[in-house]
Amino acid sequence: MSRIDGIDPHQANDSTKKLFEQQKANWGAPLKPYLVYGRRPSIIEGVANMWTALAESALLPSSLTSLICRRVAAINGCVF
Repeated sequence: MSRIDGIDPHQANDSTKKLFEQQKANWGAPLKPYLVYGRRPSIIEGVANMWTALAESALLPSSLTSLICRRVAAINGCVF
């Protein structure tokens, strides 16, 4: 259960809705942390840009990045 409620994806601004739609296509639903980030469009945009930059740098394979994210979420007790 979130300490801060996330937004309803249908009530988000256009760019945030697009991000939620991409997440839904990839993972079946918007990711829980992004629903909280979506409360502030500048924050969700910054987080999305960070992940884009990390993917473009190709320092780690995307499959390894996903495993690392899942492991960190498990250690922190967060939903992934």
